[in-house]
Amino acid sequence: GARISYIFNDIFAASLMSVAPFDGLTDEEIRTTICNANGTRPSLFVPEISFDILVRRQISRLEQPGLQCVDLCYEELQRIASQCEPGELTRFPNLRDRLVEVVSGLLKRAVGPTQLMVSNLVKVELAYINTSHPDFIGGSRAVAQLMRKLEKEKEEARAKARNLEAMGATPLSSSSLNNYMGNNIDKENTMNGSTTTRGGPPPPLVDSDGAGGILNFMFGRGKTPTKPAKTIFRNPDAHGGGPPSIVQLPQVPDTMRQTDAPPTDREKIEMEIIKLLIESYFNIVRKNFIDMVPKTIMYFLVNHVSDAMQNELVSELYRDVELPTLMKEADDVAQRRKICVEMKTLLTKALDIVNEVRDFNTFK
Repeated sequence: GARISYIFNDIFAASLMSVAPFDGLTDEEIRTTICNANGTRPSLFVPEISFDILVRRQISRLEQPGLQCVDLCYEELQRIASQCEPGELTRFPNLRDRLVEVVSGLLKRAVGPTQLMVSNLVKVELAYINTSHPDFIGGSRAVAQLMRKLEKEKEEARAKARNLEAMGATPLSSSSLNNYMGNNIDKENTMNGSTTTRGGPPPPLVDSDGAGGILNFMFGRGKTPTKPAKTIFRNPDAHGGGPPSIVQLPQVPDTMRQTDAPPTDREKIEMEIIKLLIESYFNIVRKNFIDMVPKTIMYFLVNHVSDAMQNELVSELYRDVELPTLMKEADDVAQRRKICVEMKTLLTKALDIVNEVRDFNTFK
Protein backbone atom coordinates (compact mmCIF):
# COMPACT_ATOMS: atom_id res chain seq x y z
CA GLY A 1 0.00 0.00 0.00
CA ALA A 2 2.79 2.43 0.79
CA ARG A 3 4.40 1.83 -2.61
CA ILE A 4 1.12 2.53 -4.41
CA SER A 5 0.72 5.72 -2.37
CA TYR A 6 4.25 6.69 -3.44
CA ILE A 7 3.22 6.22 -7.09
CA PHE A 8 0.16 8.44 -6.61
CA ASN A 9 1.81 11.28 -4.71
CA ASP A 10 5.52 11.35 -5.49
CA ILE A 11 5.48 10.14 -9.10
CA PHE A 12 2.12 10.91 -10.71
CA ALA A 13 1.13 14.11 -8.90
CA ALA A 14 4.64 15.54 -8.90
CA SER A 15 5.05 14.85 -12.62
CA LEU A 16 1.75 16.53 -13.52
CA MET A 17 2.52 19.57 -11.39
CA SER A 18 5.72 20.02 -13.39
CA VAL A 19 3.70 20.22 -16.62
CA ALA A 20 3.33 23.87 -17.63
CA PRO A 21 0.10 25.10 -19.24
CA PHE A 22 2.01 26.30 -22.32
CA ASP A 23 4.33 23.35 -22.95
CA GLY A 24 4.42 22.81 -26.69
CA LEU A 25 2.41 25.99 -27.32
CA THR A 26 4.16 29.09 -28.64
CA ASP A 27 2.98 32.68 -28.96
CA GLU A 28 3.02 32.33 -32.75
CA GLU A 29 0.58 29.42 -32.57
CA ILE A 30 -1.71 31.37 -30.25
CA ARG A 31 -1.60 34.34 -32.59
CA THR A 32 -2.34 32.16 -35.63
CA THR A 33 -5.26 30.46 -33.86
CA ILE A 34 -6.77 33.83 -32.93
CA CYS A 35 -6.39 35.01 -36.52
CA ASN A 36 -8.04 31.86 -37.90
CA ALA A 37 -10.88 32.14 -35.39
CA ASN A 38 -11.66 35.68 -36.58
CA GLY A 39 -12.68 34.39 -39.98
CA THR A 40 -13.39 36.86 -42.77
CA ARG A 41 -13.54 39.92 -40.54
CA PRO A 42 -11.76 40.92 -37.33
CA SER A 43 -13.80 40.38 -34.21
CA LEU A 44 -14.72 43.15 -31.82
CA PHE A 45 -13.56 41.12 -28.83
CA VAL A 46 -11.22 38.18 -28.28
CA PRO A 47 -12.72 35.18 -30.13
CA GLU A 48 -13.79 32.52 -27.63
CA ILE A 49 -13.30 29.68 -30.11
CA SER A 50 -9.54 30.24 -30.04
CA PHE A 51 -9.50 29.67 -26.26
CA ASP A 52 -11.63 26.56 -26.72
CA ILE A 53 -9.31 25.06 -29.35
CA LEU A 54 -6.08 25.75 -27.48
CA VAL A 55 -7.26 24.64 -24.04
CA ARG A 56 -8.58 21.35 -25.47
CA ARG A 57 -5.20 20.73 -27.02
CA GLN A 58 -3.43 21.25 -23.69
CA ILE A 59 -5.94 19.15 -21.70
CA SER A 60 -5.52 16.16 -24.03
CA ARG A 61 -1.85 16.01 -22.99
CA LEU A 62 -2.92 14.78 -19.53
CA GLU A 63 -4.21 11.44 -20.80
CA GLN A 64 -0.84 9.75 -21.36
CA PRO A 65 0.49 10.37 -17.79
CA GLY A 66 -2.76 8.93 -16.39
CA LEU A 67 -2.38 5.73 -18.44
CA GLN A 68 1.24 5.44 -17.36
CA CYS A 69 0.12 5.67 -13.72
CA VAL A 70 -2.25 2.75 -14.33
CA ASP A 71 0.62 0.69 -15.78
CA LEU A 72 2.85 1.46 -12.79
CA CYS A 73 0.15 0.36 -10.34
CA TYR A 74 -0.47 -2.82 -12.35
CA GLU A 75 3.22 -3.74 -12.24
CA GLU A 76 3.32 -3.02 -8.51
CA LEU A 77 0.32 -5.29 -7.86
CA GLN A 78 2.00 -8.07 -9.80
CA ARG A 79 5.12 -7.68 -7.69
CA ILE A 80 3.05 -7.78 -4.50
CA ALA A 81 1.28 -10.94 -5.66
CA SER A 82 4.59 -12.69 -6.30
CA GLN A 83 5.91 -11.72 -2.86
CA CYS A 84 2.76 -13.02 -1.13
CA GLU A 85 3.37 -16.55 -2.39
CA PRO A 86 3.57 -19.00 0.57
CA GLY A 87 6.51 -21.37 0.86
CA GLU A 88 4.30 -24.48 0.90
CA LEU A 89 3.45 -23.94 -2.76
CA THR A 90 6.93 -25.09 -3.76
CA ARG A 91 5.77 -28.63 -3.05
CA PHE A 92 3.02 -28.33 -5.65
CA PRO A 93 4.37 -26.69 -8.82
CA ASN A 94 1.16 -27.26 -10.78
CA LEU A 95 -0.91 -25.55 -8.09
CA ARG A 96 1.58 -22.68 -7.94
CA ASP A 97 1.55 -22.12 -11.69
CA ARG A 98 -2.22 -22.25 -11.78
CA LEU A 99 -2.47 -19.77 -8.89
CA VAL A 100 -0.14 -17.29 -10.61
CA GLU A 101 -2.13 -17.66 -13.83
CA VAL A 102 -5.45 -16.92 -12.12
CA VAL A 103 -4.09 -13.86 -10.30
CA SER A 104 -2.42 -12.49 -13.44
CA GLY A 105 -5.60 -13.00 -15.45
CA LEU A 106 -7.65 -11.16 -12.85
CA LEU A 107 -5.22 -8.23 -12.88
CA LYS A 108 -5.18 -8.07 -16.68
CA ARG A 109 -8.96 -8.04 -16.85
CA ALA A 110 -9.08 -5.16 -14.36
CA VAL A 111 -6.47 -3.06 -16.20
CA GLY A 112 -8.64 -2.59 -19.29
CA PRO A 113 -11.62 -0.91 -17.55
CA THR A 114 -9.22 1.18 -15.47
CA GLN A 115 -7.42 2.55 -18.52
CA LEU A 116 -10.75 3.15 -20.24
CA MET A 117 -12.04 5.10 -17.24
CA VAL A 118 -8.89 7.24 -17.11
CA SER A 119 -9.29 8.02 -20.81
CA ASN A 120 -12.94 8.87 -20.17
CA LEU A 121 -11.90 11.36 -17.51
CA VAL A 122 -10.00 13.32 -20.16
CA LYS A 123 -12.85 12.94 -22.66
CA VAL A 124 -15.30 14.25 -20.07
CA GLU A 125 -13.16 17.35 -19.60
CA LEU A 126 -12.92 17.82 -23.36
CA ALA A 127 -16.66 17.35 -23.87
CA TYR A 128 -17.61 20.51 -21.99
CA ILE A 129 -15.40 23.50 -21.18
CA ASN A 130 -17.05 24.86 -18.05
CA THR A 131 -16.24 28.56 -18.12
CA SER A 132 -18.70 29.04 -15.24
CA HIS A 133 -16.44 27.18 -12.81
CA PRO A 134 -16.07 29.17 -9.59
CA ASP A 135 -12.28 28.91 -9.74
CA PHE A 136 -12.05 30.02 -13.37
CA ILE A 137 -10.68 33.53 -13.82
CA GLY A 138 -13.18 34.49 -16.52
CA GLY A 139 -12.90 37.15 -19.20
CA SER A 140 -13.55 40.22 -17.05
CA ARG A 141 -11.06 39.27 -14.36
CA ALA A 142 -8.49 38.31 -17.02
CA VAL A 143 -8.79 41.75 -18.62
CA ALA A 144 -8.58 43.46 -15.22
CA GLN A 145 -5.49 41.44 -14.29
CA LEU A 146 -3.89 42.29 -17.64
CA MET A 147 -4.62 45.99 -17.15
CA ARG A 148 -2.98 45.89 -13.72
CA LYS A 149 0.04 44.18 -15.25
CA LEU A 150 0.34 46.79 -18.00
CA GLU A 151 -0.05 49.62 -15.48
CA LYS A 152 2.67 48.07 -13.35
CA GLU A 153 4.99 47.89 -16.35
CA LYS A 154 4.29 51.55 -17.12
CA GLU A 155 5.08 52.52 -13.53
CA GLU A 156 8.35 50.60 -13.73
CA ALA A 157 9.22 52.38 -17.00
CA ARG A 158 8.46 55.77 -15.43
CA ALA A 159 10.56 54.91 -12.39
CA LYS A 160 13.43 53.90 -14.65
CA ALA A 161 13.13 57.18 -16.56
CA ARG A 162 13.17 59.13 -13.31
CA ASN A 163 16.30 57.27 -12.25
CA LEU A 164 17.98 58.19 -15.53
CA GLU A 165 17.05 61.85 -15.04
CA ALA A 166 18.44 61.76 -11.53
CA MET A 167 21.73 60.41 -12.91
CA GLY A 168 21.94 63.38 -15.34
CA ALA A 169 20.70 61.75 -18.57
CA THR A 170 17.81 64.13 -19.33
CA PRO A 171 15.58 63.21 -22.24
CA LEU A 172 15.59 65.45 -25.34
CA SER A 173 12.56 67.77 -25.44
CA SER A 174 10.57 68.59 -28.56
CA SER A 175 11.85 72.21 -28.71
CA SER A 176 15.44 71.04 -28.45
CA LEU A 177 14.81 68.54 -31.24
CA ASN A 178 13.36 71.27 -33.50
CA ASN A 179 16.31 73.59 -32.89
CA TYR A 180 18.73 70.76 -33.54
CA MET A 181 17.03 69.80 -36.78
CA GLY A 182 16.84 73.48 -37.87
CA ASN A 183 20.58 73.92 -37.43
CA ASN A 184 21.23 70.76 -39.44
CA ILE A 185 19.01 72.03 -42.24
CA ASP A 186 20.89 75.35 -42.41
CA LYS A 187 24.20 73.51 -42.61
CA GLU A 188 22.97 71.30 -45.42
CA ASN A 189 21.68 74.28 -47.39
CA THR A 190 25.02 76.04 -46.99
CA MET A 191 26.91 73.00 -48.25
CA ASN A 192 24.60 72.64 -51.25
CA GLY A 193 24.96 76.31 -52.18
CA SER A 194 21.29 77.08 -51.75
CA THR A 195 21.61 79.67 -48.99
CA THR A 196 19.69 82.92 -49.36
CA THR A 197 20.97 86.44 -48.81
CA ARG A 198 20.92 87.85 -45.33
CA GLY A 199 17.51 89.07 -44.50
CA GLY A 200 15.91 87.13 -47.32
CA PRO A 201 13.01 84.75 -46.84
CA PRO A 202 13.78 81.33 -45.35
CA PRO A 203 13.55 78.25 -47.52
CA PRO A 204 9.96 77.06 -47.77
CA LEU A 205 9.08 73.91 -45.84
CA VAL A 206 5.57 73.73 -47.26
CA ASP A 207 4.64 72.39 -50.67
CA SER A 208 2.75 74.43 -53.18
CA ASP A 209 -0.50 72.61 -52.41
CA GLY A 210 -0.32 73.69 -48.76
CA ALA A 211 -0.35 70.16 -47.46
CA GLY A 212 3.15 70.21 -46.01
CA GLY A 213 6.44 68.79 -47.27
CA ILE A 214 8.46 65.84 -46.04
CA LEU A 215 10.00 67.89 -43.23
CA ASN A 216 6.54 68.84 -42.04
CA PHE A 217 5.55 65.21 -42.08
CA MET A 218 8.62 64.12 -40.10
CA PHE A 219 8.93 66.93 -37.59
CA GLY A 220 5.39 68.28 -37.37
CA ARG A 221 5.93 71.71 -38.96
CA GLY A 222 3.16 73.37 -40.92
CA LYS A 223 0.05 71.48 -41.86
CA THR A 224 -0.38 67.75 -41.56
CA PRO A 225 -1.37 66.08 -44.83
CA THR A 226 -4.99 65.05 -44.63
CA LYS A 227 -5.19 62.92 -47.78
CA PRO A 228 -2.75 60.33 -49.03
CA ALA A 229 -1.29 60.91 -52.44
CA LYS A 230 -3.02 59.10 -55.26
CA THR A 231 -0.87 56.76 -57.25
CA ILE A 232 -1.83 56.17 -60.88
CA PHE A 233 -0.26 53.28 -62.73
CA ARG A 234 0.31 54.29 -66.34
CA ASN A 235 1.51 52.34 -69.27
CA PRO A 236 5.26 52.95 -69.64
CA ASP A 237 4.97 52.78 -73.46
CA ALA A 238 2.36 55.48 -73.61
CA HIS A 239 3.57 59.07 -74.12
CA GLY A 240 1.77 61.98 -72.64
CA GLY A 241 -1.62 61.56 -71.01
CA GLY A 242 -2.57 58.04 -71.97
CA PRO A 243 -5.15 55.95 -70.13
CA PRO A 244 -3.97 54.04 -67.02
CA SER A 245 -3.03 50.41 -67.49
CA ILE A 246 -4.95 47.52 -65.95
CA VAL A 247 -3.93 46.76 -62.38
CA GLN A 248 -2.87 43.14 -61.94
CA LEU A 249 -3.31 41.60 -58.50
CA PRO A 250 -0.55 39.31 -57.20
CA GLN A 251 -1.14 35.61 -56.85
CA VAL A 252 -2.34 34.27 -53.51
CA PRO A 253 0.53 32.41 -51.79
CA ASP A 254 0.14 28.75 -50.95
CA THR A 255 0.93 29.33 -47.28
CA MET A 256 0.13 32.53 -45.43
CA ARG A 257 1.91 33.10 -42.14
CA GLN A 258 0.58 35.53 -39.59
CA THR A 259 3.98 35.62 -37.91
CA ASP A 260 5.72 37.24 -40.87
CA ALA A 261 4.72 40.67 -39.53
CA PRO A 262 5.31 41.76 -35.93
CA PRO A 263 2.21 41.59 -33.73
CA THR A 264 0.21 44.73 -33.15
CA ASP A 265 -0.73 46.06 -29.72
CA ARG A 266 -4.21 44.60 -30.11
CA GLU A 267 -2.79 41.17 -30.96
CA LYS A 268 -0.44 41.31 -27.97
CA ILE A 269 -3.35 42.08 -25.63
CA GLU A 270 -5.46 39.30 -27.17
CA MET A 271 -2.62 36.79 -26.76
CA GLU A 272 -2.09 37.76 -23.13
CA ILE A 273 -5.83 37.40 -22.39
CA ILE A 274 -5.96 33.97 -24.06
CA LYS A 275 -2.87 32.86 -22.11
CA LEU A 276 -4.43 33.93 -18.81
CA LEU A 277 -7.62 32.01 -19.62
CA ILE A 278 -5.72 28.87 -20.70
CA GLU A 279 -3.52 28.91 -17.60
CA SER A 280 -6.49 29.31 -15.26
CA TYR A 281 -8.61 26.56 -16.82
CA PHE A 282 -5.68 24.17 -17.29
CA ASN A 283 -4.80 24.44 -13.61
CA ILE A 284 -8.41 23.56 -12.69
CA VAL A 285 -8.46 20.49 -14.94
CA ARG A 286 -5.03 19.35 -13.79
CA LYS A 287 -6.09 19.61 -10.15
CA ASN A 288 -9.21 17.53 -10.83
CA PHE A 289 -7.23 14.97 -12.83
CA ILE A 290 -4.63 14.53 -10.09
CA ASP A 291 -7.47 13.86 -7.64
CA MET A 292 -9.57 11.56 -9.85
CA VAL A 293 -6.93 9.25 -11.35
CA PRO A 294 -5.85 7.68 -8.00
CA LYS A 295 -9.52 7.23 -7.05
CA THR A 296 -10.21 5.55 -10.37
CA ILE A 297 -7.25 3.20 -9.99
CA MET A 298 -8.21 2.28 -6.45
CA TYR A 299 -11.81 1.49 -7.38
CA PHE A 300 -11.39 -0.25 -10.73
CA LEU A 301 -8.06 -1.98 -10.12
CA VAL A 302 -6.86 -2.31 -6.53
CA ASN A 303 -10.15 -2.73 -4.64
CA HIS A 304 -11.73 -4.77 -7.42
CA VAL A 305 -8.86 -7.26 -7.47
CA SER A 306 -8.78 -7.45 -3.69
CA ASP A 307 -12.52 -8.12 -3.42
CA ALA A 308 -12.72 -10.60 -6.30
CA MET A 309 -9.53 -12.53 -5.54
CA GLN A 310 -10.99 -15.15 -3.19
CA ASN A 311 -14.04 -15.90 -5.32
CA GLU A 312 -11.87 -16.14 -8.41
CA LEU A 313 -9.45 -18.59 -6.80
CA VAL A 314 -12.25 -20.76 -5.46
CA SER A 315 -14.06 -20.93 -8.79
CA GLU A 316 -10.91 -21.66 -10.78
CA LEU A 317 -9.01 -24.03 -8.43
CA TYR A 318 -11.66 -25.99 -6.52
CA ARG A 319 -12.58 -28.39 -9.31
CA ASP A 320 -12.75 -32.12 -8.86
CA VAL A 321 -11.28 -32.79 -12.28
CA GLU A 322 -8.17 -30.67 -11.66
CA LEU A 323 -7.52 -31.57 -8.01
CA PRO A 324 -5.30 -34.62 -8.68
CA THR A 325 -3.21 -32.64 -11.15
CA LEU A 326 -2.93 -29.59 -8.95
CA MET A 327 -2.02 -31.56 -5.82
CA LYS A 328 0.67 -33.59 -7.54
CA GLU A 329 3.96 -33.00 -5.86
CA ALA A 330 7.20 -32.29 -7.61
CA ASP A 331 9.41 -35.24 -8.50
CA ASP A 332 12.31 -34.08 -6.35
CA VAL A 333 9.98 -33.63 -3.38
CA ALA A 334 8.70 -37.24 -3.69
CA GLN A 335 12.25 -38.54 -3.98
CA ARG A 336 13.34 -36.62 -0.90
CA ARG A 337 10.32 -37.91 0.99
CA LYS A 338 11.21 -41.50 0.06
CA ILE A 339 14.79 -40.95 1.24
CA CYS A 340 13.53 -39.45 4.48
CA VAL A 341 11.23 -42.44 5.10
CA GLU A 342 14.09 -44.88 4.55
CA MET A 343 16.34 -42.86 6.82
CA LYS A 344 13.68 -42.87 9.50
CA THR A 345 13.36 -46.64 9.28
CA LEU A 346 17.10 -47.12 9.60
CA LEU A 347 17.35 -44.75 12.53
CA THR A 348 14.49 -46.51 14.29
CA LYS A 349 16.28 -49.87 13.95
CA ALA A 350 19.52 -48.35 15.17
CA LEU A 351 17.75 -46.90 18.21
CA ASP A 352 16.24 -50.31 19.05
CA ILE A 353 19.69 -51.91 18.90
CA VAL A 354 21.15 -49.22 21.15
CA ASN A 355 18.35 -49.78 23.68
CA GLU A 356 18.94 -53.52 23.71
CA VAL A 357 22.65 -53.03 24.35
CA ARG A 358 21.93 -50.61 27.16
CA ASP A 359 19.48 -52.91 28.87
CA PHE A 360 21.68 -56.01 28.51
CA ASN A 361 22.83 -57.36 31.95
CA THR A 362 26.09 -59.30 31.89
CA PHE A 363 25.74 -60.58 35.49
CA LYS A 364 22.68 -62.69 34.98
